[in-house]
Amino acid sequence: MGSAESFDRLMTVSGFEPCGVRNSSGGRAVGAASIMVCMCFLFAATGHAELIDRVVAAVNNEVITLSELRQAVAFNVALGGKGNGRQLEQETREGLINGRLLLQEAYRLKFAEVSEQDIAAEVGKFRQRLGSDDAYRAFLAKTGLTEERLGRMLGDRLLIERFVQKKIGLFARVSRDEAQSYFQDHPNEFKDKRFAQVQQSITALLSEQRVSQQLDLYIAELRDRAVLRLNPLEEEDQ
Repeated sequence: MGSAESFDRLMTVSGFEPCGVRNSSGGRAVGAASIMVCMCFLFAATGHAELIDRVVAAVNNEVITLSELRQAVAFNVALGGKGNGRQLEQETREGLINGRLLLQEAYRLKFAEVSEQDIAAEVGKFRQRLGSDDAYRAFLAKTGLTEERLGRMLGDRLLIERFVQKKIGLFARVSRDEAQSYFQDHPNEFKDKRFAQVQQSITALLSEQRVSQQLDLYIAELRDRAVLRLNPLEEEDQ
C-alpha cells in the first residue's frame, strides 16, 4: 500500500444471517447482518467445557475472536489511536475483516510472501520505535500481547503491504505530467518552491491517494464476494 501508515488508518452456532452472500441471480442478498452468540470451547480431561473466547465475526469460515478484537483495539490505542467504546470496537472489527480478506487473497494468489527473517526484522523495528526494552515489555503487558502474537500481527501486516503493492501498486504510478499539473493547480501549497524541489513529494502523495482509492474498490469487491457473519458486539461473554 505504499506506506505502513495507510494500513494504520490499518478477528455451537445458531441463527446465522450471512452478509454479502450471493443469491441465485448473482445479486447481493439483502437483510440485516447478524449472528447469534458463537462459542469456542476448550475441553478438559474431565469432559467439561470451559468457555475461553467468543467469535465476533467469521470471514469465509475464518473466525475473528473477541480476544483478537480487544488486542487489536489495545494495540491501536497504545500506539496513539483515537476513539473509544463500542464505536472503536466496531471500526477495529471492520479493519480486521478487511485485513483478513486481503490475507486470504494474498495466500490464494501467492503474489507475495513473508519469511521468519522478515517477521523478526519487523519486530526489531517495532522495538526500536518504542525506544527501549522496558518500553517494549510495558507495551506487551498493556496490550496483553505475547511476542509470538505480536510477530504474527506484524508479519500479517507486512504481507498485506507487499500483496497490495504488487496487486494495486502498478496501477498507482504517477507520471511527471500528472505531478506537474498538481503543482500548477495548487500554488498555495508550494509558495516560493520550484517544481523540481517538490516533484518527489507530490508523486508520493498522488500515488498514495491512488492506491487508497483502488484499495477501497478492491476491498469492496472482496466483501461483496465474501461470506461474512457478524456477532453483535453488545453481546457480552458470560
